[in-house]
Amino acid sequence: MKIQGVYGVAPFYWLLYFRIHLVCTGSRSIQLAIANSGAVVGAIAMIGLIESDMPNLVTMAEEFKLAENPSQIILRSLFDLEDVRTGATARRSIPLLVDILKPMADKPGAPLVALHLLTQLAEGSETNKVAMAEAGALDALTMYLSLSPQDSTETTIINLLGILYKNPDLLYYESSLSTLNQLVAVLRLGSRNSRLSAARTLQNLFDSESIRDTEVARQAIQPLLDMLESGNEIEQQATLGALIKLSAGNISKASAMFDVEGNTLESLYKILSFSSSLELKKDAAQLCYVLFENSDIRASPIATECLRPLISLMSSGSSLVVEPAVCALSRLLDEEHNAEIAATNEVVDLLVSFVPGTNYQLSEASIAALIKLGKDRPNCKLDMVKAGIIEHALDMILEVPISVSSSIAELLRILTNNSGIAKSSAAAKMVEPLFLLLRRPDVTMWDQHSALQALVNILEKPQSLAALKSTPSQIIEPLISFLDSPSQAIQQLGTEVLSHLLEQEHFQQDITTKNAVVPLVQLAGIGILSLQQTAVKALENISQSWPKAVADAGGIFELSKVIVQDDPQPSQALWESAALVLCNVLRYSSDNYVKVSLAVLVRLLNSTMESTVTIALGALLVQEKSNSRCAVAMAEAGAVRALLELLKSHRCEESAARLLEALINNSRVRETKVAKHSIAPLSQYLLDPQSKNQAAKFLVTLALGDIFQHEALARASDSVSACRALVSLLEDQPTDDMTMVAICALQSLVMHSRTNRRAVAEAGGILVVQELLLSPNVDIAGQAALLIKHLFSNHTLQEYVSNELIRSLTAALERELLSTSSINEVILRTIYVIFSNFRKVRFSEAATLCIPHLVCALKDGNEAAQESVLDTLCLLKESWPQMNEDIAKAQSLISAEAIPVLQMLMKTCPPSFHDRADNLLHCLPGCLTVTILRGNNLKQTMGSTNAFCCLQIGNGPPRQTKLVNQSICPVWNEGFTWLFDIPPKGQKLYILCKSKNTFGKSTLGRVTIQIDKVVTEGVYSGFFSLSHDGGKDGSRTLEIEIVWSNRPANDNM
Repeated sequence: MKIQGVYGVAPFYWLLYFRIHLVCTGSRSIQLAIANSGAVVGAIAMIGLIESDMPNLVTMAEEFKLAENPSQIILRSLFDLEDVRTGATARRSIPLLVDILKPMADKPGAPLVALHLLTQLAEGSETNKVAMAEAGALDALTMYLSLSPQDSTETTIINLLGILYKNPDLLYYESSLSTLNQLVAVLRLGSRNSRLSAARTLQNLFDSESIRDTEVARQAIQPLLDMLESGNEIEQQATLGALIKLSAGNISKASAMFDVEGNTLESLYKILSFSSSLELKKDAAQLCYVLFENSDIRASPIATECLRPLISLMSSGSSLVVEPAVCALSRLLDEEHNAEIAATNEVVDLLVSFVPGTNYQLSEASIAALIKLGKDRPNCKLDMVKAGIIEHALDMILEVPISVSSSIAELLRILTNNSGIAKSSAAAKMVEPLFLLLRRPDVTMWDQHSALQALVNILEKPQSLAALKSTPSQIIEPLISFLDSPSQAIQQLGTEVLSHLLEQEHFQQDITTKNAVVPLVQLAGIGILSLQQTAVKALENISQSWPKAVADAGGIFELSKVIVQDDPQPSQALWESAALVLCNVLRYSSDNYVKVSLAVLVRLLNSTMESTVTIALGALLVQEKSNSRCAVAMAEAGAVRALLELLKSHRCEESAARLLEALINNSRVRETKVAKHSIAPLSQYLLDPQSKNQAAKFLVTLALGDIFQHEALARASDSVSACRALVSLLEDQPTDDMTMVAICALQSLVMHSRTNRRAVAEAGGILVVQELLLSPNVDIAGQAALLIKHLFSNHTLQEYVSNELIRSLTAALERELLSTSSINEVILRTIYVIFSNFRKVRFSEAATLCIPHLVCALKDGNEAAQESVLDTLCLLKESWPQMNEDIAKAQSLISAEAIPVLQMLMKTCPPSFHDRADNLLHCLPGCLTVTILRGNNLKQTMGSTNAFCCLQIGNGPPRQTKLVNQSICPVWNEGFTWLFDIPPKGQKLYILCKSKNTFGKSTLGRVTIQIDKVVTEGVYSGFFSLSHDGGKDGSRTLEIEIVWSNRPANDNM
């Protein structure tokens, strides 16, 4: 409505008074009818107009004692009606009132009236606030404020802005930043009331993060702090509210407060300590909470001074201040020295008392403070337990919001870090609630971490599961999901809890446990040591009940990766644990042996656990037997070195020795360096007095024998130690099998090495072997003889040749049990070698005593034995000229016992024997026996025949038979013997046959016989014709037998 002229205004002016009467005294329907009639718009148009244009009307109204400013009275009265204030009339009025805010020279009082009316419309109506903003009220008010109005007007403007900005939607208008700028200016230069209103309005503006983050907002800090320091309690409260909003969640703002002039904390400390207003103290504590997010502020001395008033507020019993005080204290305790100061029973008991209840924010803050006090402070933890924190926590943990549950879980983790608490009966009560917490769908990853760690702490004590009501399946199932968590820490703790549970047999055997195998196997091979450690530890128990599941899940491959893993290097505990799991799988089925690589099995030999080593040895033996080519691969993987170490430490000795022998028995392995390097350790094992396992010693001896089949290895420098070890072994009188193997190994050692021969001799080996010559075991005695043969095959051991050695060989030869052809041959050949290489032995008494046994061997032995005897006797015969005469005669006489055998050999043995046998026959002393049996046709022309025979050899005295009277065929059967030191050579036997009668003696004839032939043939007999006067008479014969044999034992030379 537009009013012009004086006469047009006056009626309307008086109409306003009428309407005032109706509005003030009329019914509600009349009031609404007036509001809807357009009276509101008309009244707005009259604002400021009457006072400026018609002063006479105003004077008249005063005379009649009428109310001033009738338009304002009508508008305020109508706007008091909620239907009008929230209806269309108000929305139509708002743009008109906003227009009046613009200063006009002809209406100087109109803007202030509009301010009050807009304020009336804005209060309690969010719709009107938005309408005002859309009508440009924010810009108009900000512009009005920039004109530096009077203090009261300035305060009114700011108050209206404060009302408007309570609507969060208005904070996004561009005008808000201009408003912020003007309010900061008011804080600096405005009146006290204006500053108070500005501080309150800023609280609303600072609800917007975009406004808080502006540089202008930062500029508000200093004037606000000035107000805080110098203002009264009301001003301080408004200032605190603004500062709390401004710095919320922004550490830089908090730092800015700490860096400005003046001391913010000191002001807050004064308020906390000396203010009588709990409301103000609450705000101060809230700001402290904001400021203490900054570590520099927390570490300041004045921050520490705030501890006492904050604790005092906590003790006040006022719910208004307890929560902010606890929150501020909790932040302050992030500094260790503050926590030390606060760590008293009083504080602990207070905080514990705040935990239960429905104020979850207070509960969470109290728990957070307890967590900080409990870190590294065992006494504080015990105080918490005494104050009943565990009971409170367990009563709440499943009923409160997840954020509080999270804090409770973390507190329980801190408490159970104390071993005494973790082992207590109170801790055992935590197990069930913690597992139930983990099953909540809204549980966070941090909650999982805290709960799992607390469980790990508690479950180290097996009795903690005694009161568990949930079934194994209910417990294990959620844990399995943690094994696939994106957090390594959760995976690790989950597997660690699972590992503790699986120490119980009923958990191991539960079918749900089987579902954990696959993720655990995957974690085992992941290559992250912390995860591997816990996963493998869990598999340790699972593999006892579900070994097949572990194998089917790829456990052999993944665990093998751990065994051979070098980067990162697993700890010894992890390595041993993985080895144990793998062995559990292998123990389940030997079919799995071939699925494990040789490198892994060899690595397992390094385990400190005997059960692991045993399984590995079994698997390696299976693979070696199934494929001989595996031996080289095992050796290259370090198997020999590992096996030697096992022997050295006397662990799994028999199996280790068995595998080692099998490897070294492979010719390709013996060609590698590892065979050479094995000599000394194997020798040391035999020499070690702690080596008691006879089977292992036998196999080690056999392995040495295998090694020394290689000539170069037998010549190695370490072979000397092997000689000593083998001799030492023989001294201990081992079993026949071990003795045989040791002797054979020594044979290989001494066969090609003079050094080894001397080593055996110096170790006392000759005496030991001499004793073995008399072993009842034929094979051992024969091999002992062969070893002696190798030892004395040259002049290296000249000083060790003795009569005892020959006596031992003689005794061995003498034993009836050793009279088999094969053994005789070895012993006889050994004797020959010694006599051949050591001439002095031939002159000994032992050599003389040996000859009868040589003769027996010549008689009963096979061709090889006979040949050795012939060689030996020939050696002795060659030395007789250089010997003492008595010894030579004794030896030759004893050797003559062989004459019959030699004569037989000349007839039956190969031609190669003839020369030696004939040579001996023609140098041995013997006995020539001539027997005149009878004569034939010895008749004479005259007289009867009384025949006798005369015999002569060389220049010796003649011999004569008895006289047989009157017989032309006399029978003498009479023998004559000649002893020879050496067989007669080239000599002849002369026999003269005569007859004696009364006329004297007459010659019947004579026989001449060459006796050389009989030495070789032994017996020469037949009918010999008598010759007479240069001719033979074939009718006259003598039957003669000539025998060459050894001399009778009782005959003297």
